[in-house]
Amino acid sequence: MIRPFLIIFFCLLLVLPSFPCWADLTNNRSQLEKIEARINRAETDLKNKKKSELIISRELALIKKTLENVNKKIHLLKKNLKKLQDKIQQQRKLVKENKKGVKKAGLQLETRLVALYKEGDTGLLKILFSAESPTEMVQQYQYFTRVLQHDKELLAEYRAATKAHQQNLASLETLRLQKAELLESEKQQQFAAGKGKKLQARLLNQARIDKKKLSSELRQLKENAVKLKALIARLEVEPTPEAGFVAGNFAIGRGKLGWPVNGRVVIGFGQQKDVKLGTYYESNGIEIATPVGSPILAVAAGKVVFADYFKGYGNLFIISHPGGYHSLYAQAERMLKKLGDQVSAGELLGNSGLGGRDSIYFEIRSKGSPVNPLSWLQPR
Repeated sequence: MIRPFLIIFFCLLLVLPSFPCWADLTNNRSQLEKIEARINRAETDLKNKKKSELIISRELALIKKTLENVNKKIHLLKKNLKKLQDKIQQQRKLVKENKKGVKKAGLQLETRLVALYKEGDTGLLKILFSAESPTEMVQQYQYFTRVLQHDKELLAEYRAATKAHQQNLASLETLRLQKAELLESEKQQQFAAGKGKKLQARLLNQARIDKKKLSSELRQLKENAVKLKALIARLEVEPTPEAGFVAGNFAIGRGKLGWPVNGRVVIGFGQQKDVKLGTYYESNGIEIATPVGSPILAVAAGKVVFADYFKGYGNLFIISHPGGYHSLYAQAERMLKKLGDQVSAGELLGNSGLGGRDSIYFEIRSKGSPVNPLSWLQPR
């Protein structure tokens, strides 16, 4: 009877969910540090008036997305903890039943041993010599030996099962503690993101009050975009990269270009709306979230026609490609290429992280007009 219990037990071990608790915990602590760093930067910038309300508001929108993801993970963790607790209760019940079985089997074996050996070796002799023939004596001895061996095996199996269940219970308890610690880490993230949300609300309220300043910031953004367009127009009159250096035409790379950085798109192309302020603004490119210090790569071969600071975009690379195309990479912290350099597709231009930002801004323009970069980059 015990073997089916053992089979069920080992099957439970196989189907138990695998949670990479410590890896997740380390990752979430790192996320928490990033969130807190972003909040601290935003608060400092707000206090020192180093950045406009609109720019800080856009940064805090990233915190809002993080908060939403954290809430989803906390909900999932709570469900997993509940399932885990149910499995622990099941294992405790099995261990308790096994202990009763061990005790019962032990008493049965003890009773038989006492009956057999209470008179020393004569107890066994009485059983043997009570037979009416040598053949019956041998049969009784063999039968008794099998019964005794069965009792020993039964007791051994019960003990093994109990030990295995106790080990499994200890493992489940350890896992429960790990998940509880991970949940606590997620709550800390939620708290940090919540601070960012409050800061955002305070900031947006200030922006609503100061309509004049808000209008000024919108005008500044438009002016920066106009200046960038003028820069592109000026660069268009310069010679395109040498045909010998650039293999093929930029246009045939549509939908096949590599990404400038690894990361998700947090601000799309085209008209965008700030739901809090109710204002619209035009995004000529995309904002890609990426860790500070990430490599910025050229999406295609071409010539660096601009590599310098540009107001509103920070450190900016502009690469000219055949056919009147340009790719733009803004908010670089470290610039490794200079004006006039020829670059290949995938070549390192610099590193992200200007002012501690964990994102870059990217554009593609055709004959001076912005086009949706997602139509040109490889689908993910």
